[in-house]
Amino acid sequence: MNKANICVIISSYPQNYLDHSLLGLTIESWKQQGYDICLVSHSPINPDIQKSSKYYIYTDENEILEYPEISNITWYQGNEQFLYQTNWGNTLGNHSYAILKNMQNAFHFLRSKPYTHFIYLEVDGFLTQENHELLEQKLTETDFLNKDFWLMMEYEGMSSLCVTNFFGGRISYFSERFKIVKTPRKYMAMSIGSGGYSLESFFGEMFIKNPQGHGHIERNNPRNLFPNEWFGASVGGEVYIPNLKHKDWWLDLVKDKTQDDVMYAVVSSTKHIFDGKLVVYEDDAIALEIKFTTGPLRWFKLEGQGKKWKLEHIINNKVVKKVEYTKEQVKNNIWSFMEFH
Repeated sequence: MNKANICVIISSYPQNYLDHSLLGLTIESWKQQGYDICLVSHSPINPDIQKSSKYYIYTDENEILEYPEISNITWYQGNEQFLYQTNWGNTLGNHSYAILKNMQNAFHFLRSKPYTHFIYLEVDGFLTQENHELLEQKLTETDFLNKDFWLMMEYEGMSSLCVTNFFGGRISYFSERFKIVKTPRKYMAMSIGSGGYSLESFFGEMFIKNPQGHGHIERNNPRNLFPNEWFGASVGGEVYIPNLKHKDWWLDLVKDKTQDDVMYAVVSSTKHIFDGKLVVYEDDAIALEIKFTTGPLRWFKLEGQGKKWKLEHIINNKVVKKVEYTKEQVKNNIWSFMEFH
């Protein structure tokens, strides 16, 4: 495989020193394999990291989407007794248009450079030597340099969700296909057909429901393909360093499936054990304090007439997680609920 024909696009939105550290490692991971790097960002980048890439594109286009309707891309957990489903307060994918602009900027720029194809990844796309060799084998076997697109699948079912943090293809093909999206409204109109406003939904519409061109779809996702704890280490705005305990759960406020006036405070499951307490505020006044240990999914029933509710998870006298919604937001978010059988 001729790497001179491929430019690696790394899209980033670094917010702290851990993001910059991981970004530096990811860049080196690919540079040492002989690829040129095009770094693209809508957040300022450390100057030394800018210099580590062949090209650097910066834009201040950082559109945060506000959805016209409920997005139904969800995460859920359940058993014979209950079902918990959430779409994270209808915010999943609200940063996706800004990421798409990163992609479009990179494709447009690279059309004037001596590359035919690209590989796209994000700040946590670090691969080990063994991972790189496996990827090169896959790309060679699937004739990557003669394909318009090369995609992996996150999920296939009612919604077909492609992996959007690791894919590749022909630069001219992606530049032309993505040219149709010029506004957030157009992006959302094209995405909702696959169930939500995330980039995965958008890709599902573009490549699964309305395929054009000739490509390869790998029926797998990167976390399964690459045995590497560093790949995908940046999740939910935090960098999770392998082999360390992490506060990698989230808090949620959801309605009862059938009772509009009943809500549940939810602490998602985690493999990491911490002792602490959950503090529930109703209209800024403490309504409940619960001591508990993290581990399995926990939920606490809330009944009250307050218009605003807030959850704080406190460990060692420090607030480590927080979420706040109005009661109307919880009530109207029909895709987030708890249901008991």
